[in-house]
Amino acid sequence: MSLSDDALSEAIGRYIWFHSMELRPGIASSGPKTPEILALEAAAFLGPLDLSGRNVLDIGAWNGFFSFEALRRGAALVLATDSLTWRHPEYRGRETVELAAAELALPVKTLELDPLDLDRVSFKVAFDVVLFLGVFYHLIDPIRVVMALRRHTRQVLVLETVHDALAIERPSMIFYPGSELDQDPTNWWGPNPAAVYGLLRTAGFGRVFYQDHPMHVAGGPSPLRRRGVYHAFVDDVALAALAPEPQAWVDLDAPGALRSLSLGNFGSA
Repeated sequence: MSLSDDALSEAIGRYIWFHSMELRPGIASSGPKTPEILALEAAAFLGPLDLSGRNVLDIGAWNGFFSFEALRRGAALVLATDSLTWRHPEYRGRETVELAAAELALPVKTLELDPLDLDRVSFKVAFDVVLFLGVFYHLIDPIRVVMALRRHTRQVLVLETVHDALAIERPSMIFYPGSELDQDPTNWWGPNPAAVYGLLRTAGFGRVFYQDHPMHVAGGPSPLRRRGVYHAFVDDVALAALAPEPQAWVDLDAPGALRSLSLGNFGSA
């Protein structure tokens, strides 16, 4: 039975939201990820990809915006997963996904899953596209998780992460043992692009492309290349099938590409 406008507004108000989403004309959740930011991110993360008929796995879905967006863009099946925000007694993220899915009539499937368990889990379906957005740096052992993600990715992994160690050309990560990154004790690691690229290639991805996060580029809110987006394809066949013209991306296999992403050469990529 459909909720009245007042009942839906009351239900939305029971939760803390990260994604700002309109669930009904004039009735929306409110979080730090505004509709404008989410639109820019969706264009960067999903815009270059043909999701028609694909199976999508969303790791760290929180309120599920990108899971819903994948369905809107033609995905056949989307599995949204999370652990920290879904188990949190105040965030209750899984309940927000289920509320939004019912109101938007978008059949997102949900599974509570700790990313650290990805090397032990088996899925009933294969996932063409895996979303790993804003999760890497929250993991005490991100290397293990990325290695496991390759096993679950049939075509492309979309990885978005915070950056650090940008002045170091060698693959490097900064460890945050306390709350050094954004005053958040759940933030553990800040890799540089060379580290992310090297890890993705070591995990078995054949082609890796990079783009600056749309909200963290020169002249934007942050003067540094503080966040980046990586599209890691299993091979050239997957690249041709999902994104035959990746002209907006930096091909990290190109000579000098990684060096151009260092802090000293910011903006030259």
